[in-house]
Amino acid sequence: MKRSLYKALLVAAAVTVTGVGDAYAGDVILNHDKNFWSPQLQAVGDLCGTKTGVKIVQQAYSPPDQYKAFIQSSIASGSTPDMFTWWSGATFRDDLVATGQIAQLDDVWADMLKSGDFKEESGAPFKIDGHYYAVPLHFNRWVMFYNPELFQKAGITAAPKSWDELMGDADKLKKAGITPFVTTTQDGWRGFIWFEELMIRTNPKAYLGLFDGTTHYDGPEVRKVFQIWGDMFAKGYFTDPRSNQEIQDFAAGKGAMDLMGEWAMGLMKDSGMKIGKDLDGFVTPDVDPAAGPGLIFEASPLVVSVAGKGKPDVMTALKCWISTDAAAKWGEVSGNFMGNVKATPPNAVVSKVSDAIASDKATQLYPRWWEAVPAELQGESVAALNSFMLSPTPATADKVMSDIEALHKQYWASHKK
Repeated sequence: MKRSLYKALLVAAAVTVTGVGDAYAGDVILNHDKNFWSPQLQAVGDLCGTKTGVKIVQQAYSPPDQYKAFIQSSIASGSTPDMFTWWSGATFRDDLVATGQIAQLDDVWADMLKSGDFKEESGAPFKIDGHYYAVPLHFNRWVMFYNPELFQKAGITAAPKSWDELMGDADKLKKAGITPFVTTTQDGWRGFIWFEELMIRTNPKAYLGLFDGTTHYDGPEVRKVFQIWGDMFAKGYFTDPRSNQEIQDFAAGKGAMDLMGEWAMGLMKDSGMKIGKDLDGFVTPDVDPAAGPGLIFEASPLVVSVAGKGKPDVMTALKCWISTDAAAKWGEVSGNFMGNVKATPPNAVVSKVSDAIASDKATQLYPRWWEAVPAELQGESVAALNSFMLSPTPATADKVMSDIEALHKQYWASHKK
């Protein structure tokens, strides 16, 4: 702990600030690491300024690891920013809430739920030991985006309803000279995307067991996933994972489908794709029908510090952010669903996913691997998964499973009570 804090203090000085708006007295600064959304965040901030007289001014830091170090060093020095974004899961609990510097927002959530603007499941990722410590920056489901025009070229008239249909469509696309799926190790974190999806499509209970050590990374449940994943690579179903242009590759038609969070739609639209023309989405079918309906979800928290909660302008800004008008604006400019069910949906794909969940009340939402895995194990584990994508052979799979299991076995041996 001391070593990581010392490292945070050293790195903080190297943080690069990008896209900083003009802030004046009375404005509330929103610190974040998502510089690709700087204009969109500022659009919501400007709306709040007009509606409430308190303008939110976004301030982006890059890259994410240095932003994390900046926040951690600020907390350690007693100068926690009034309002900032983070990640949910173990790092939210251990790196933020455990410090005692993040304000409880039970009163805010009581109003959010009473009004009917938000459902309880939207707050679950931000609830620690019975208390809420954040509101959503976004609440996104991970779905399979696809290009209807490329489907039509391959003679596919509808989105698949079963895994066999999905694999059959992949074969049709290949025969038509179209690569079925876009994939990449871009930015170093994407290696878990197909891994987590195949886990919940084959054995969701085993997937959840990865996060408390009851499922082993070299066990039969994980081995089955690597066999399916490796077979898909062997059949040529994926684009070159060495590309660092995932969204651009998808928009350019280099792959017919892209497994991603709903938040990516704004970037896809910015790359020239149009919903209903060359962009649509569906829930990935289960490999094993017994797995039951489910989706990976990703929720990013927006928090205020203990000191920030005592400032009326900060709380005015926070409450504006979760308002129906601001949620609708955020959806309009970024394509993000915040969780406010009364706001105009960002787009038709988000509406379709929400309708699918509503129509099947048995649908389970599973936490994204990145947030659910112990924070200390994220980097090395995802690097191992990336290595499989770059060399998707049985030998690599064996090594990856063995290496990740060794990391996790050591961790759980010292962390289980």
